[in-house]
Amino acid sequence: MTTTQQTQAQGALRGVQVLDFGQYIPGPLLGMLLSDQGADVIKVERPGGDPARSEPAFATWNRGKRSVVIDLKTPEGQASAQALAKKADIVIENYRPGVADRLGIGYETLSKGNPNLLYVSIPGFGEDSPHRNERGWEGIVSASTGTYQPYDDTEEPLFLPLPTASTFAAIVSSVSLTMALVARDRTGKGQRIEVPMHSAMFSAIGRHLVKLHDIDPPDLFAWPRNIMAHQYECADGRYIQSQGMYQVFVGSLMNAAGHPDWTEELESLYYVPVSEETIAMWKDRFEKMFLERTAKQWEDDIAAARGVGTICKTIDEWLVHPHALESNMVTELDDSQYGKMKQPGVQVRLRGTPGAIQGRAPTLGEHTAEILAEVNAPGRAVTFHNKDENILGALEGIRVLDLCIVLAGPTCGRTLGEFGAEVIKIDDPSRPYDISGNTDVNRGKRSININLKTPEGLAVFYKLLETADVVVENSRAATLARLGISYEQMKAHKPGIIHASLNAFGYDGPWAERPGWEQLAQATSGIQVRRGGRDGTPKLLPYPMNDYGTGLMGAYAVALAVHERNRTGEGQTVNSGLALTAGLLQSPYFLDYEGHQRNEPEGLGVRGFSAKSRLYEAADGWMYFHCPDDGAWGKFTALPEFGELDDATDDALTQSLSRILVGRTREDWAGIINPTGVSVMANRFVEDFRNDPDIRAAGLVVTRNHPGIGQADHIGSVAKLSETPMRVGRPTPLLGAETDEILSEAGYTGEQIESLKLAGAVVQHQV
Repeated sequence: MTTTQQTQAQGALRGVQVLDFGQYIPGPLLGMLLSDQGADVIKVERPGGDPARSEPAFATWNRGKRSVVIDLKTPEGQASAQALAKKADIVIENYRPGVADRLGIGYETLSKGNPNLLYVSIPGFGEDSPHRNERGWEGIVSASTGTYQPYDDTEEPLFLPLPTASTFAAIVSSVSLTMALVARDRTGKGQRIEVPMHSAMFSAIGRHLVKLHDIDPPDLFAWPRNIMAHQYECADGRYIQSQGMYQVFVGSLMNAAGHPDWTEELESLYYVPVSEETIAMWKDRFEKMFLERTAKQWEDDIAAARGVGTICKTIDEWLVHPHALESNMVTELDDSQYGKMKQPGVQVRLRGTPGAIQGRAPTLGEHTAEILAEVNAPGRAVTFHNKDENILGALEGIRVLDLCIVLAGPTCGRTLGEFGAEVIKIDDPSRPYDISGNTDVNRGKRSININLKTPEGLAVFYKLLETADVVVENSRAATLARLGISYEQMKAHKPGIIHASLNAFGYDGPWAERPGWEQLAQATSGIQVRRGGRDGTPKLLPYPMNDYGTGLMGAYAVALAVHERNRTGEGQTVNSGLALTAGLLQSPYFLDYEGHQRNEPEGLGVRGFSAKSRLYEAADGWMYFHCPDDGAWGKFTALPEFGELDDATDDALTQSLSRILVGRTREDWAGIINPTGVSVMANRFVEDFRNDPDIRAAGLVVTRNHPGIGQADHIGSVAKLSETPMRVGRPTPLLGAETDEILSEAGYTGEQIESLKLAGAVVQHQV
């Protein structure tokens, strides 16, 4: 596929035009997500092109776009860019604050010529950050947000080579931008959106920000995390990620293992305190058990028993895996530079308006003549309805039924609430109550306990569906059908319903019905092996990034579907999966082509990419050091402290810098080094910045009083929208706290509500 043979855009963003001034990863990755859903994305490049053109993954980040070369440092170039912006729906830039204004493409300038414009800015740091005017290099932002944590009992921080800050900035921007598009459908107004990379990373930190001030709840999952949810070495030296966070999966694993006699005893150890001796005994038993078969045998046997587990694979193995290929998690494009090239597939799947990769990445300036000719072409059709509504939130008036559990699904529902939707959380009274998890992902919602396994409970669900616009769930399709709430069944009752479904392995391909969690997405996609090293024990990411990323991608899909319904009146089903997000998080490495040599950072000894971009120890702790170019390096080495560095090899330079940098504090070095253009940033952890006044001023962490648990910290708002701002929403309710209230609103009388309770169909709140 080439850009001269582009597919006919059929996605929900067809007819939407985007000007992408982004460079490196965050801006271009956002443009890619929009292009994959049908937008016409024009990549505006400076003479010489995006510096990321030297990276093979440029072919991923910029696929499906058209390229125009414009010199924004000239009056003529600025005039051309401004003329294009008058006809655009969206502008993307990821410059430092003030740079876009100097180049003539700032929001104030462009919105005067196009008041309907949606303008997305992705700087490194937010308005309340003391680092506001610094460049947002990936390593610098990641160090400041606790990404480089020590592993296990080690004291040295472990570098993570994945561009998580850039990726989450693109993901959060895609949600915020599409929500703004939905708002524009109703108001006709454009707006400015800012998603700093630093702020976006708080979406990935998630539940690690939760702190309960007044209570110390038991860890309900200590036992399964220690035993059932663990990596085990197998007979062939490979590892398998076993995952059984809930009792329902114990029998499956024990049947697969040939030990059904262990089931009852294992099940009895869930959600109760378990001694260290008991844990050690079972761990030893499990370690010996898994050594009896190869990893592949275990993966197949567990799947046959409908259990949960997968091999900890390398990225190379996942790129050729039958499920990854058949589900289109891995796609292949014919790139102009690399030829046939494997890349991540389309991230969110809208079944009514399916997106598609529109073509390969363009060569530099490939479409300059045709794009500049469009400046004088007739105007484009308007893509919004301009109803002149006055709304406070993009999803104001939208009602969501949230059936989700754990993290990814509830994050989707929470995000919809943050953008103005009314979210009713339908909780299962039989599930254990995880206070920390609920505080993180269920704020802004009201809760009703419904037992959907009873006819009366199912009838309550369908009564609530009558006034709903969106249903979000993260169950397997077979489970939904068995309960009587599949998309087809819901659509029969409510034809315009938007149904969002999230799972582990996506809804296409042979693994679509397999259960799974964050750990399995990391295991199967190559992340765990990269983290621990091919010769070591696979290791998990510091935060459950696939969960949160998938929840946000679910919200993106819902916003796309709402935009489509605004245009056509049609609902549809949309979905994504944890393993899809895992591919996006690994975008610099999630590729292959003829002649590609995989030589990438992995393992527990990794501290960075090179001597000039890595973690170093200072007198008072670790910091990240990043040199962007030769000019900055020249100024840096002109400092008297660094005049005689040994740069004979990268190792020699690392040792030389290590000896010098350990001599002063991180604050001292920042004052000395940062003015040169080389950046240093203190490596911080959540407890270092939880109460930072700048973090609190930015609203990234908030403390509120929650019903039944007292004061609690949790994540705040991570994106700034000028017209329809995000909202933190009401504190997380106790499970079922609004059961009577919601039923009364649905038309049930007090007598009918009591009857439903007696039938076990609904349960008033419980802890």
